[in-house]
Amino acid sequence: MGSVLEGANLQGSNYTQQSSNGGHAMGGIAQAGKEQVKQLGGVAKGRVYEQVDSRKGDLVKGIQGLVSTLETASRAEEAGMVRPLLTSAVGVLRKTSDRLENGTTEELLADAQAQVRQRPGLFIAGCVAVGFALGRFIKV
Repeated sequence: MGSVLEGANLQGSNYTQQSSNGGHAMGGIAQAGKEQVKQLGGVAKGRVYEQVDSRKGDLVKGIQGLVSTLETASRAEEAGMVRPLLTSAVGVLRKTSDRLENGTTEELLADAQAQVRQRPGLFIAGCVAVGFALGRFIKV
């Protein structure tokens, strides 16, 4: 006498064959679904990178405008004690502008990820500061 577990081996039983074929078919569908998701993700990623690349020039122009404004302010007689701070800010903004202008979106993203991993506290503090500034700006 066979047990319930051995019932699959009974004459006329197709249980084992059906479940294994159904499992392969479901696995194939799942694999095809995963491939489609990867393709869609790649297409979406490409479009985002294209948008970022197309708008990088505007950002660089804005930063360069800010640099020229800060340079003008640092040359003024009233700058006095803040002149070193303005000069330092001009240097940082120039480096940022050059990096944005000459780097690809993938390189910039990799740089940002590396900086966040190296200094997570600074990243969180920056996010808080930006959130506070945006909140104040939007509130007005």
